Amino acid sequence: MSSNLTALKQAVAQARRKVTGHTPAPQVKEEERLHRDLQAALDAWQYAENHFREATDQDLIDQATYDLLSAKARYTYLLKQARDRGLQP
Repeated sequence: MSSNLTALKQAVAQARRKVTGHTPAPQVKEEERLHRDLQAALDAWQYAENHFREATDQDLIDQATYDLLSAKARYTYLLKQARDRGLQP
């Protein structure tokens, strides 16, 4: 499925170039988006760690634990994506 999506994206980009007469730099935009998402995920992870440290009620501790694990998983995923693309975080 991902190869079909890639082929579709390439076809759309080629059609856009023909219509507009210029070549946009989608790779740069994608890299910028990934860096921005990675920073936001790191911020969310740090916020979740602080929230976990300050939680006192058992229900809040449970929620903070879930948020912390979720934020860490998202950051780890995005970091792997950046490394796979050869980007420096």
